[in-house]
Amino acid sequence: MKKTQKQTVYQFMKKSLRKEYFYLKRDLLLYCPVELGEFSTNAYYASLDKDGISIYQYDKKVDNRIKLLERHPWKTWNHVKIDHFLKKSEFVFQGQSNRIFYFLNDGKSVQEIIANYTAIEVEVATRSFWRKLPGYRSLSPINMYVASIFYAAIPSYILKLLLPYIVQKLFFAISVFTMLLGLLCLVIGLIDPTIVLWKQKDKTRKKVLYYYSYIMITGFICIFIFW
Repeated sequence: MKKTQKQTVYQFMKKSLRKEYFYLKRDLLLYCPVELGEFSTNAYYASLDKDGISIYQYDKKVDNRIKLLERHPWKTWNHVKIDHFLKKSEFVFQGQSNRIFYFLNDGKSVQEIIANYTAIEVEVATRSFWRKLPGYRSLSPINMYVASIFYAAIPSYILKLLLPYIVQKLFFAISVFTMLLGLLCLVIGLIDPTIVLWKQKDKTRKKVLYYYSYIMITGFICIFIFW
């Protein structure tokens, strides 16, 4: 769905939910896009009031294009664990039934509503900035590996646009050296990991593969950037 289409759906849901809550005689505290923890092309929106949370779906098949999927009174839960990322926040509700919601952009506002209007015990996960970045949130080695390559390429491309030609040539030479050094250490490390992992406690070939293939691939990408 294109950005303009998303904005149109958002504006439509904004008007529809206000109208819905007017007829329900409830005070609408907040409405925001939400994900339900599974892949879907449907647009879901959460509406919060003093008594609970409702999940609506934008559905062209129904007359008014909004369909109520779930209604959860706040008293259903007694505990929520909140994990804020850069663009969305994970809320794990626990109590009579368990439910996970991913609020997009408005996680902090949802947290304030829960703190002010409910008796739910709130637990906020502490997370450093780098753990909020895509690729590092799950601490999956593969995801972190791919993300690290991507994050190394971005500043290199920015430098390419900002630096004069003669400095770019210097970075090109450094990139060639980095790629060859990574390749050399990778080959040596696969034969004897202790030679290239002198500061690591766990000297394994798997770590050699992660560290030095990353250096080699990053250098290879930078060669093309500064070519």
